[in-house]
Formats: sequence, structure tokens, C-alpha cells
Amino acid sequence: MTVETSAPDPDDGDTFETEGHAVLFGFPPSTVELRIIRRSRGWRVGGAARTFGISVVLAPVVALLPPHAIWPIGALITGAVLSRRRLKERFTLVSLEGACPKCAKPLEVRRGRLLFPHPLPCEGCHHQGSLRLAEDTLAAITAD
Repeated sequence: MTVETSAPDPDDGDTFETEGHAVLFGFPPSTVELRIIRRSRGWRVGGAARTFGISVVLAPVVALLPPHAIWPIGALITGAVLSRRRLKERFTLVSLEGACPKCAKPLEVRRGRLLFPHPLPCEGCHHQGSLRLAEDTLAAITAD
């Protein structure tokens, strides 16, 4: 397993290309290539503050719409939930190239927060596997 650093990403993070395994119970794991962006603390805190700030500014504006109490509460709760999601996004999964362990069709994932374990739905057989990264890969990615 190799972890390679690519050119700086315009999204403010280090991009890593590494290997992982697509795992589906009852089938041998298949190797997948993935690109991950490690997000800095500044990127996460800045994005969370910006998101919550927008919801705080938006709350009095939407309070003008009847029913007056529901909309600002909803705006603040939505801002808090989205801010928390941004704070938790330590890694972003950019792309994944590999095949389903069951049907060998290419897996497709959307760019988004990397979860542990990350779900890998297959459009071919409609089973949902998961992404497994090696411990040494996670240690290399999280090392600052």
C-alpha cells in the first residue's frame, strides 16, 4: 500500500491516492483505488462558522413568514446540523475506482465525507458493501 501526495487541491487539503478493499459479506474482497483529501482544522472550522453564520443571518429574515416561530427555529437547527457535518469531515472521498466483489461491475461513489465504514452501493447487483482501509494507510493519512 502506498500513500502518495499529489499537487495541492484548490479545496485546501492534501490529496492522497491509496488502495483499499471493497468488502461484501460472503465474497472475497476486491481491491479499489481511491483519492482522499485530508481536511485541515481551519477548513473545517471556517466552513462550519460560515454555515452557521449564514443561518443566523437568515433566521430573522425568514421570521417574517407566517408561522413566525417555526422558520427561524428551522433555520438555526439546519445551520447547526450542517455545521456539525462540516466539523466532522476530516477526509473527503474524491473518487473510487474498483469493482464490486460479487458481480465485478464498476463501483460508483459520489464525492463526499469519508465515513468509517464507508458504504459502497453496487448498481449491478444492488448489494451494499463497505470500504476497508488498512491500518497503516489510516496512520499515514492522519499523521500531521
